[in-house]
Amino acid sequence: MPRWWRGEVDGAAWRALGAALAPAEALYRLSVAARNALYERGLRRPRRVGAVVVSVGNLAVGGTGKTPFARWMADQLEARGARVAILHGGYAPDEPALHRAWRPGSLVIAMRDRVAAAQLAIRQGATALVLDDGFQHRRLHRDLDVVLVAAESWAVRERLLPRGPWREPRTALARADVVVVTRKTAGGGTAERVARDVSGLAPGAAVARAHLRPGGWRVRGASRPAGPVGKVVAVCGVAGPEHFFANARQAGADIAEELVFGDHHAYTAGDLERIREAADGRPVVTTAKDAVKLADLDPELELWVLQQDVVIEEGAEALSAALDALLDRRPALEGGRVR
Repeated sequence: MPRWWRGEVDGAAWRALGAALAPAEALYRLSVAARNALYERGLRRPRRVGAVVVSVGNLAVGGTGKTPFARWMADQLEARGARVAILHGGYAPDEPALHRAWRPGSLVIAMRDRVAAAQLAIRQGATALVLDDGFQHRRLHRDLDVVLVAAESWAVRERLLPRGPWREPRTALARADVVVVTRKTAGGGTAERVARDVSGLAPGAAVARAHLRPGGWRVRGASRPAGPVGKVVAVCGVAGPEHFFANARQAGADIAEELVFGDHHAYTAGDLERIREAADGRPVVTTAKDAVKLADLDPELELWVLQQDVVIEEGAEALSAALDALLDRRPALEGGRVR
C-alpha cells in the first residue's frame, strides 16, 4: 500500500494528486454501488454450481493475508473430506503458483471467469471450491463469504481506488457471513478494537481474529530450525513490505539491506542481478510469494523463505461450526466424507 494512501506523506504535490484522482474515485464508487444494487435488487443473480463455494476476500488492496488464509481454508475443508480446488482470478501468476507450491497435486485454476473455472473444477472432481480474492466477484454464488480486514490498515481513510486502497466502503461488510480481523505486526489490543468496529458494521456476521505470524524458515523446500547466520539482504515484492521486514527480524534475521519491489512484481534477470550484487555472498531472505517467482529465474539461487502461520486467536469454534454446517448441507457429502 503506497505511503500516501496511508497518509504518511503530505505536501502540495500529494494533495494535488489526491485532488486529480477524486473524479476517478467518484466514478469508481458509483460503478461499485450500481453493480452491487443490481445483485441486491435481484436484477442480477449469482450462478450456483454443484459444489460448496467458500469465498475469501477483502475490502482493500493487499496486505490482509488472503492467500495464506485461503490455503488454511482449503486445508480445513480437505480435513473434513472435501476434494478442494482453489480458484484464482488470474490477474497475477504469483498467487496461483504459490498455491501449487504449497499444495502439490491439488487443483488450482486461474481464470478471470470464476463460473467457468468452477465448472471446470467440478468436472475434474472437486466438491469444494475456495475463491482466493472473491468478495467483489459476485457472479458466482458462494455458500460462505469470508472477508478479511487487516488491523494494521483499518484506520486508513476510506478513499476508494484509485485515490485510496479501498475496493468498497466499509459498509460492504454487511454482505459477509464471517469477518476475520488479521494482524501481522499490530498488537492483540488493536485487533480487538477493530473487531468491535467490525461487529457494528456486520451485525449478522461471525467475527474472528487471526494472527499471521512468522512460521520458521525454509531453504530449497527444506525446513531450517534456525534462521540465517550473519547479516542478510531482505527482498520483498508484496503489499505491506514493512510487515515482512518486521516479521523477518522477529524470526531472527539481521537485515543489512531491504530491497522493495511492487506488489505482484514480475522479476527480471536485471532484478536478479541487482539482488545478487546487494547480497554479495550474504544470505537472501524473502517471502514465499516472491520465492516462487525468483526460483523460476534461477532454481539454484539459495533463498531463505520466511513461512507464515495462520493462528486463529478468537472465533475458532465459530469458524469450525460454519464449515461443518456448510458441508452437512451438501447432498454430495455424507458423514463428512465425499461419496
